[in-house]
Amino acid sequence: MILSHRTASAELLFYRALVKRRRLSSEEAKILSVLEKGFSGECEYDRIFDSAGHGSVFVFRDIYLKIDGAVAQYDSLIVSDDGIVVNEIKNYSDLYRYENGKWYIRKSEVSEDALSQLRRAMGKLIKMRYLVRDEFSVTGKIVFPNIEFRLETRDEALRDSVVLRSELRHYLMQFKNIYAGRFAEKIAALIRERIVANPYFDKSADFSSVKKGLYCGACGGFELELYHYHLMCQKCGSCEKKETHLLRAIYDFKSLFLNEKLTKQRLLQFINYKISERTVYRLLNKYCNRLSSGPGSYYTTKYLSFDQAYEKHENLNRYKDKSLV
Repeated sequence: MILSHRTASAELLFYRALVKRRRLSSEEAKILSVLEKGFSGECEYDRIFDSAGHGSVFVFRDIYLKIDGAVAQYDSLIVSDDGIVVNEIKNYSDLYRYENGKWYIRKSEVSEDALSQLRRAMGKLIKMRYLVRDEFSVTGKIVFPNIEFRLETRDEALRDSVVLRSELRHYLMQFKNIYAGRFAEKIAALIRERIVANPYFDKSADFSSVKKGLYCGACGGFELELYHYHLMCQKCGSCEKKETHLLRAIYDFKSLFLNEKLTKQRLLQFINYKISERTVYRLLNKYCNRLSSGPGSYYTTKYLSFDQAYEKHENLNRYKDKSLV
C-alpha cells in the first residue's frame, strides 16, 4: 500500500517554472538538470516497484522525517512486520568505482558518498526506534535504476548494499510476499507522526525579473493568439483553453514566489492581463481556497500540482486542449 505518493519537489518545480520565464545561469541550469535526472530515476524505481507489486507492505515515497530535532529525507521506505527497509535511489550513469571508502567516476573522486548517506538515513530511524523504545529492524540498500550505470568494486560490504538496474525487479518482487500486519501498522504510524514539509528549500524568484504573460504548454512560446475560449500558439499551432493557461500560471506563481500571497491582482500582473479579471476571479475560486475577505483576501491552491488539478477537472470541461507537439 502506497502511503505517500511521489511528486516533483518544490525545488524542481521552482526551476521548471523559472526556466520558462527567464534565462537560467549556468549554475541554475546545472541544478535543474541534476534535479530532473534524480526525479526521473525515482519515477523509474516507482514504475518497476508498481509493476512488481507491493503485496501488503506499506510504502512511503519522498518524505522528510523529523527525528530528535533533526530532519532527514527518504526516497523510499518499505515497512513490514520485519521492520523498515530504506532505499536510497541514485540515478547515476557511466562507470563508477568504489575503493578504500571512496567513490570515483573514471579518475575523478566523487564528493557525494551514497553509502554514508544510506548509513545516516538508517541511523536516524534507529534513533527513532530507541526514542520510542521499540524493537524492529532497520536495513537498507542503495538503488541504481539507470541502465547506463556500471560499478567496479572489490568491497563486499558495499556490493551487499547495492541494487543495480539488472537486479532491481527481482529485488523488489521479494516485498510482494512479505507480511505487513498490526506491527507494521504501528511502525507506519510512528513514521507518519514524524513527517514534515521540506525545511531546506525557501527560494523565491524576483517578481520584476521574470517574464510576464502566458506561454504554450507544448513548446513554451509566449506568442499566443486569443480566441473566445482558447489561445493558439503562433509558434507550434497548439491550442489550449484559457482555463489551462491560467491554471498553469497559478502553479507557476506558487512555485516561484514561495513567500508571497497569491492574490487576484498579483496574478493578473503575472499573466500581463492576458485573461479578463472576471475569468481570473472565477477560476481562482474554482481551483483555489479563498482566505480572508475584502481587499486583503488571498488564495491557496486546492491541489498539490498543476498535473493533479488538470487531471481532476479535464474530463469535466466542455472545451479541450489540442497539442500539436
